[in-house]
Amino acid sequence: MVATHDPHDEPFFREWNTHRHLTRSRTRTTQLQHALGLTRTLPTPAILIVGSKGKGTATAAATSALAKNATVGTITSPPLRHNRERIRINGRAISHAEYACLSEIAHTAIDTLPPVTDGYLPPSGIYTQVGIAYLLQQGVDYLVIEEGLGGLSDDVSLFDYPTVGITQIFMEHGDILGNSISAITNDLLGTITPATTNIVSHYNQPQEVWDYLEGREPELPELELPEPELVHASTMTATNLEIGARAAATLTGRYVPIGEQELILPARASTHTPPQSDALWMVDAGINPEGIQHAITRATEELGSFHVLAGLPDVKDVDACLEVLEPLPVTFVGAGRDYLDYSHLAAHGPVLTVEGACEQALASGKNTLAVGTMSFAGAVLEFLDAPTHFWW
Repeated sequence: MVATHDPHDEPFFREWNTHRHLTRSRTRTTQLQHALGLTRTLPTPAILIVGSKGKGTATAAATSALAKNATVGTITSPPLRHNRERIRINGRAISHAEYACLSEIAHTAIDTLPPVTDGYLPPSGIYTQVGIAYLLQQGVDYLVIEEGLGGLSDDVSLFDYPTVGITQIFMEHGDILGNSISAITNDLLGTITPATTNIVSHYNQPQEVWDYLEGREPELPELELPEPELVHASTMTATNLEIGARAAATLTGRYVPIGEQELILPARASTHTPPQSDALWMVDAGINPEGIQHAITRATEELGSFHVLAGLPDVKDVDACLEVLEPLPVTFVGAGRDYLDYSHLAAHGPVLTVEGACEQALASGKNTLAVGTMSFAGAVLEFLDAPTHFWW
């Protein structure tokens, strides 16, 4: 959930707000696809990015590489400060007026559907489908789409993609995608279809991913998968950037390297100076031990000494993350408490509100590393009034 709410968000969250006790409805997502006039075959070359973490970085890199000589429509999830960040043209979030048009498209299409019976339309899925319809109306040359929440279980699976980019897969969203790496892999990589001719993958994947890509999964349909191109760069961020750049090259035939310094990526070890302060803040959406260690390394290099604000809800591996943070001074923070629980974190100490923790950190005058979920990162960026609507 974002820090800034807009009345035009309403149609996207309507069914989730009233029927979230049910489950996501595949029937309704297909009905929405038909209502929007969309089919499985997209009229524009498209890249899909799936994975457990790093998808946004890869998506931004693919967008940047393609936008050197074309108009690129991007759908990304989740946003940080405003839901219009989900839909971008050449790296820039659509305007408030354009978002109002997007909202009207969603409202009109949803109003044609039958009443809810077996489940709801998920917000991320509505943004994906309505975003595709809107971007096609704008005449973009390419689409770059980041999965919203899953693969086969997400609306992205309603479409075919010539290229699928895969960031690292690990135990994330197990309550939704399946309680094993195998189940999560099957869900995410189920988006690879006979229309997929290129696969670009992070080099460091669990064995279940390689088994799937080699066709050894018993549930795998009779599908001859293309040989994946493996990407290994100097750092976690550099590897995800390279996945995006190489995915873009599969569509254009021209490789354009994308360096970290070329993009503005809030919440990816991004640094900010709070108003009326000489302190430096770094914000990073690291939510597993490896991601948090990466954030600590970057913060040590750029901030020197620092205090940590950690937003780790129960759905994350809290104990493993706290083990990485153990040598550092840490304040626990709870963001999105209307839909996330922090009882595990609370067992280790007080859990402050985002505003309370940020005010306390600001008053201390110390350099600060804020690390945790995207919703937490977005709330911190809102507090800092940091720009999030453009990538370059």
